[in-house]
Amino acid sequence: MQRKRIASLVLLSIVFVWSLVYANTTKTFMKIGRLWMVYEFDGAEGWARQAAWPGGYPIEAFSGTEIWDANVRKTGTVAGCVNWTGPNGIHYDYWTSGAYRTYNYDYPTVWVGRTDLTTVYPVTQTEIQRWPPPRVIVNGKDIIPDGGDNYLKFHENAKIDPNLITERAVVSEWDYSMGVTLHRVAYGYATRKHQDYNLLDITLTNTGHIKGVQLPELANQVVHGFWYTETCNPWNSHSGRQFSFGADDAIGEYIQPWGSDNHRLYLFYDGDNANSPEKDWGDPSKDSRWVRLLSPAWIAEGPVYVQTSPTDKTDDVTQPRCTIIGDEREYDLGKKVHTMQEQYDMLFTEGKHWPLNTPHREVNAAIKRPSGYESIGPFELQPGESIEVIWVWAAGGLDMKKCRELGGKAVAANFTGPIMDQIETEFKTGRDSILQTLQRAYWNVHGPKPDGRSRFDVPDPPRPPAEFRVDVDGPTIVLSWTDESEREPDFDTGVKDFAGYRLYRAVGRRDSTYYLIYEGTDHKYVDRDVSLGHQYFYYLTAFDDGSQNWEDPGVSLESSRFWCWTGWAPEGVSPATAPIENKADMDNIKVVPNPYSVGGKTYPGEPDKILFTGLPPKCTIRIYSSSGSLVKKLEHTNGSGSESWNLRTDYNQYIASDVYIYVVDAGSFGKHVGKFVVVR
Repeated sequence: MQRKRIASLVLLSIVFVWSLVYANTTKTFMKIGRLWMVYEFDGAEGWARQAAWPGGYPIEAFSGTEIWDANVRKTGTVAGCVNWTGPNGIHYDYWTSGAYRTYNYDYPTVWVGRTDLTTVYPVTQTEIQRWPPPRVIVNGKDIIPDGGDNYLKFHENAKIDPNLITERAVVSEWDYSMGVTLHRVAYGYATRKHQDYNLLDITLTNTGHIKGVQLPELANQVVHGFWYTETCNPWNSHSGRQFSFGADDAIGEYIQPWGSDNHRLYLFYDGDNANSPEKDWGDPSKDSRWVRLLSPAWIAEGPVYVQTSPTDKTDDVTQPRCTIIGDEREYDLGKKVHTMQEQYDMLFTEGKHWPLNTPHREVNAAIKRPSGYESIGPFELQPGESIEVIWVWAAGGLDMKKCRELGGKAVAANFTGPIMDQIETEFKTGRDSILQTLQRAYWNVHGPKPDGRSRFDVPDPPRPPAEFRVDVDGPTIVLSWTDESEREPDFDTGVKDFAGYRLYRAVGRRDSTYYLIYEGTDHKYVDRDVSLGHQYFYYLTAFDDGSQNWEDPGVSLESSRFWCWTGWAPEGVSPATAPIENKADMDNIKVVPNPYSVGGKTYPGEPDKILFTGLPPKCTIRIYSSSGSLVKKLEHTNGSGSESWNLRTDYNQYIASDVYIYVVDAGSFGKHVGKFVVVR
């Protein structure tokens, strides 16, 4: 059964590569576990959106950002070889290809004696899912998750493979300019024990291809002294640009998480900025909602398996054979003046290693943005020969509840005193957390596992329902869902082990704490414990009885919160009151709260909000300052008796302290004039 699944994926991906060249060549998202990743068709991935952990916590100031609270500025890859002859017939002692965002769509038709063709050539990228993504429908509207139009492009067009070994995979392929093709399958995991890492199955093959097409001049050429490196530039934390202080101070080092002489990985985490000695903190003077530790994640990436040679598939634990740390794009020919030989020597010197367990500042304090390079090689690749590498991206650290708790303590102490030392101690427990994640990833690749279980396979929770609906029904909120979770048996064993559904709710914001409000086997729940003006977010999961959990027998598994989550949209749902039915009731229109105070907590999670109540089904609300200037015009069209406002002008500026006049124009119902007070 396992061989069938893997063979199915390989066959499927081959079909994609040759039939969909240049299709789907932008970002694809792995957002089914807590580690959110971006995959692109050229290996230069993320651009301030990569390795978000824990996923699901939005950066309100960056509304166009697909990934939230990201920890990586960008990633890249470089391949190199020696004694290579280009298509122009010229011999090159050294040749390199790739780095950060050095892709090219057009391969030169006429070669000259150039040494700047370091680009990679994208071929294709496609997403595969075990089943179509669930539809999340709120008040009759489909919620579009995972990055707006990018979500529609990739997820709706995802290839469905019911035999896929994980719930989602991303297949990417690109060519290096020496004719070596990289084929990569990225696997993400939804089950909670394995939700904090991704595994990337990489195959590097001497195909002689450029842009998926074989060049006769490269077809029969041996690639000598071949090396491959991955690099990433940390950015703990992306959110720090807008709402924090102490940001842009990541620390990089190398570790051996699985024992001495067994693969080195690059580890990075938040450090202390010389100008702001504390961690990255939300600045309460800018926005109280951001008062938390902004960079809780410890991120590690590197090889968990490297094929010893094209003919020996044992794991070469001595790889990577070169590990260095440089300042951002120091080794990128696209940005720094180097020859290919200089780049090759810097990145691909066997036995050159950064000291283990040593923060980069202790070796070179001049490095401000530490890019780690983990280089694998050297290999001799005959035409058609391949090397397989399995790469891991993993995360660990403090959960968001703890980050907010620490934020409150830090603010109370004005970011000084003994509490800051205590917080530093708690933050450093993230190292143990990331090591636990890496152990799980290592087990996934190397076992031991029961018979029939192979690499990339973990026990699976039930699939989520195919459809999740949330509808406001007057003063209640009605949630309903379909029954696919209970109809489909366990993916690995074929035995039905469905046990029930769980429904969770948060108040005020999509990134606040969710609490369990229902557990059972029904397909509908009416939430009556809701209040007018409050905003609610929900997610739905399915869980099993643990009988088919071959890793931890008897332990129940629960599907990912991100499949059926209304938090993909920035606005939640609120219960509604009935609209007024006659003109006489217009006198009952009022504003809640009135007066409004910036320190008020009328609506949890939404400090900047007032509510107009007692409205007719449709009306126009105009809000004026005490001087008579129009501040905001609201069109009330939802047919209910209430309308909210976030206290911002049409130019997205907060209104100041003042007495405001509002005019409700309801046509045949007439007009109502009132006032409210704002105290900042």
